[in-house]
Amino acid sequence: MKNKYYIIYFLAFMLALSACNKDFLDKRPRNLVSELDAYGSEDGLMALTVTLYNDLQTEDLNFTVATEAGFPATTTDEAVRSYPWGSINNPVMGNWYGDVWYYSQVRRVNDFISKMENATVPEDMKRRFIAEGRFIRAFHYFSMVKRYGGVPLLKEAQGVSNNIEELAVQRSKEHEIYDFIASELDLAAQDLPASYNDPNKYRVTKYAALALKSRAMLYAGSSAKYAPVQLDGLVGIPDNMAEGYWQAAYDAAKDIMNSGAHSLYNGDADKAANFQKLFLTADNSEAIFTKVYSSPDKAHSFDFYNAPQSFKVDYGCATNPTLELVEAFEYTDGSPGTLKVNDAGGNPIVYSNPRDIFKDKDPRMFGSILTPFDDWQGGILEVRRGVINAGVKYTAENLSDGYPETESPFKRVGKDGPLTTNDPTKTGFYIKKFMDPVNRVNYGRSTTPWMVFRYGEVLLNFAEAAFELNKPDEALDAINQIRERAGIAARGSINLNGIRHERRVELAFENHRYWDLRRWRTASTVLSNTQFHALYPWIMWQNGVNPADMSYTFEVANAPKAARTFPEQLYYEPVPQGNPVYVQNPLY
Repeated sequence: MKNKYYIIYFLAFMLALSACNKDFLDKRPRNLVSELDAYGSEDGLMALTVTLYNDLQTEDLNFTVATEAGFPATTTDEAVRSYPWGSINNPVMGNWYGDVWYYSQVRRVNDFISKMENATVPEDMKRRFIAEGRFIRAFHYFSMVKRYGGVPLLKEAQGVSNNIEELAVQRSKEHEIYDFIASELDLAAQDLPASYNDPNKYRVTKYAALALKSRAMLYAGSSAKYAPVQLDGLVGIPDNMAEGYWQAAYDAAKDIMNSGAHSLYNGDADKAANFQKLFLTADNSEAIFTKVYSSPDKAHSFDFYNAPQSFKVDYGCATNPTLELVEAFEYTDGSPGTLKVNDAGGNPIVYSNPRDIFKDKDPRMFGSILTPFDDWQGGILEVRRGVINAGVKYTAENLSDGYPETESPFKRVGKDGPLTTNDPTKTGFYIKKFMDPVNRVNYGRSTTPWMVFRYGEVLLNFAEAAFELNKPDEALDAINQIRERAGIAARGSINLNGIRHERRVELAFENHRYWDLRRWRTASTVLSNTQFHALYPWIMWQNGVNPADMSYTFEVANAPKAARTFPEQLYYEPVPQGNPVYVQNPLY
């Protein structure tokens, strides 16, 4: 994996150091700081925990798989990748989500927790830092169990030994890992504060522990219900344990909901702008645990890799939302979101304003996806596949060909594509969520925050767990809270497909979709031999008329990417081998 940075910028740490007239870059390396210094003051403990937080695999805006700019959305039905190069374009999906065997990180946490027991700091501070360690350790185990199933369970830092057998720990059962995660998070929630003063606001709170528990227990319940038990429980969980996990997910989410500490963000009366802004600020009512960045040292490159063609600095265009995702967003009256491309007779509908094809769509779509002719960064996203003149289509495979003549100033293809070759969008759409709406941002300079946990997800976790526990009314209420904030009609009833649909649109591009399809065991259906589609705008040429006044029709076309296969073995990643040798997962 390339260009991955796992750095959390702690304003609290910087302020604490500056208050003591210490420069962050002059901080002594950990191996030059005595145990007394490190475990004898809050500053020392803050320094130690920087590394522990830094280790967290939060699958953030720097997280890619398989190849450079291989953003997770492009491995699902959310988007296709624009670039033709890289193994992520292979027709058969591979083990792109592995490489998370986090035992050096677990050892660091185990060592920290062990030494905290004798730390010479006030007892309440000791409990708090141990609780942070428990959260981080639980997070590591969740990162592994969702990939591999059961993994070796190490609760203490191993010492040095020449006897390999003494150090060898074989895999625990999958349910034992989830049970350990639950117990760790229960202990952490007891001793973590509900909130921090401003300098510490990006550290984990009790609600972050509860949010992780609600997510992890949802995954465990799904494994128990949908995954077969294999290898004597190393993968899969007995189905009679499902209800207990659903209940644990329900309870953890309910605790957050009842606390009143967090709420859905409603900072803008414009529903689309409100949803867009939710992801651009680190401090809002919905954020439960947020990873923040600072340029140039601790930033990311999401804008650089995903900027639309005519707005890019260099790369750009990587993530192209599918028409399937666009149409998953309903209309505001709650009707299905299929775009009105053709009339009842099958003839293309002519739009005098090409934006009107998206009229009355779910505002979350406009907060998440750039559609043809959107306003963007002081310009217009010009997406046009070509010209129709007297029923004949004229297009090109580059952006420079003019119409009617090649040298004409009006170009057949819009300055932002789409093209079936080269970089511009392959689907007619670009990603908007997380993107800076004002500035073109260079490589390694983006500072958009990443909400590891947010209240919207908690409501969705609660709805799914409630429904699985046969509490449909509670599930419906949670879903309708999400929909009300979105600005679309409330549902009168709910089923499991409706809950899953709401997760798909609310959490689009937040790196949940791949894991949801895996835990529901639907990936091999949704992602296998499925042709995703594009929307191509065509201008209706009129001689002597200003192109700005011409009408458009639209065409649904196959996205120029081959259908991909999700093999059954990918429901688990292969367990890394070495010394010791572990029981390998099925089909590897």
